[in-house]
Amino acid sequence: MSTAPIWKQALAALEIELDPVIVSTWFRNTSLYETSEDKVIIACTDAYSKSIIQKRYKDQIESVLKKIINPSIRVDFILRPTKLNTMPLSGPLFDEIPSTEPTLNNTETPNSTPAAPFQTYRNKPQLNVSYTLDNFVVGVNNRVVHAAATAVIENPGHIYNPLLIYGNTGVGKTHLLHAIGNELIKRHPHFSITYAPSETFVNDLISYIRNKRPMQELRDRYRKSDVLLVDDIQFLAGKDASLEEFYHTFNEIYQLQSQIVLVSDRDPNEIKDIPDRLISRFQGGLMVMISPPDFETRIAIAKQKSQELGLSLSEPILQFIAEQATANVREIHGLVHQVQSYQNYQPQPINVAMLKSLLGAHEENTKPKRKITPDLILELVTKQFDTSIKDLCGKRRKREIVIPRQITMFLLRNELGLNLEEIGDMLGGRDHTTIIHGCDRIKQLTEGSEQPAVASHISSIRRELYS
Repeated sequence: MSTAPIWKQALAALEIELDPVIVSTWFRNTSLYETSEDKVIIACTDAYSKSIIQKRYKDQIESVLKKIINPSIRVDFILRPTKLNTMPLSGPLFDEIPSTEPTLNNTETPNSTPAAPFQTYRNKPQLNVSYTLDNFVVGVNNRVVHAAATAVIENPGHIYNPLLIYGNTGVGKTHLLHAIGNELIKRHPHFSITYAPSETFVNDLISYIRNKRPMQELRDRYRKSDVLLVDDIQFLAGKDASLEEFYHTFNEIYQLQSQIVLVSDRDPNEIKDIPDRLISRFQGGLMVMISPPDFETRIAIAKQKSQELGLSLSEPILQFIAEQATANVREIHGLVHQVQSYQNYQPQPINVAMLKSLLGAHEENTKPKRKITPDLILELVTKQFDTSIKDLCGKRRKREIVIPRQITMFLLRNELGLNLEEIGDMLGGRDHTTIIHGCDRIKQLTEGSEQPAVASHISSIRRELYS
């Protein structure tokens, strides 16, 4: 008897028992490998999914299968990776443009001029030399990633390889990526260091295919690097041809013990359409998050930027900038530049009152009078919706609980920069895919006009947070 119908029935029951998002994320590549009178073996295609399912969902799976097959059944798991028909590394990967990447920005035609040879740092600087470790302001939000970057510089290719840095826009990821490259070329002038945003990697591949140039030439450009620095890897998602080429490039560089440093705007586990086999390689090194800077770090960033611009700003002005620019480093730099512009045209020294008038400071961005903590967010959400922490962390799925719970996820993620696992643990041990779903749902509701009450609730909570 085929095991497929049994497993299909089990998955349907698990969607009710757990959550459709969890099942579609973790169970989509599973199968019922073998059944006997007292034992069921479930096959997983990658070790990471197997570990998650076995650790978090084994009891629920056993419960469901006992009802379907046998009350005394027990569950075990095996790893059976899917067989991939990949070509040898040295052979041609594609004869023509894959149909999966029709939207890439590339206006070349088959008769266009071939792309200029790719330049490594050794041939022509590609890194921003103004980004260094010396001017990277270290705070509680980025202390771990700064230590990891320093370790990579001290021992490239042998510790934290790959190093993957992720976080929201403007928190210093690209600065640190360039700083690693700049420091390595200073210490190892003979190194071939390649920096490439993922868009450059994609466009290079397309150019070579369209112009029918030898693919080995392109591979040599990337794979013979002593250090490969890739920014914005999230843009590779869904581009099957580029992902395939990058997968083999990654493998070859890693096997040569050359250093790989990657940057993403989110946890790779949150990026759709990047294959598990590539995610598992990212996880083989160190994946570390940069959170938005806290108040003290924002003051330090503002002070450093003002000194770079030759400004002498008072402590109250620095504090005011830190109070206003809460999202990221770029916002802080932007405000300092505005201060510089105003100061150039003001006959008298600028004070906080003048800045408030010039910048149109928003009430919502005033300095918090109390420290923002997860407990404070939970307290304000329960107060706003007249519910309890027990309900937020419980299993009830009624709408009057689900929306406050998802708003809590959203605020913990965006106001404190907590990672998915931390949020899940705080809210009753929920899976990170449930947190992703909740945050995305609230973002959709606040950006659309479907439920304006949600945006109103969040604004009210934020006013309480920063009052």
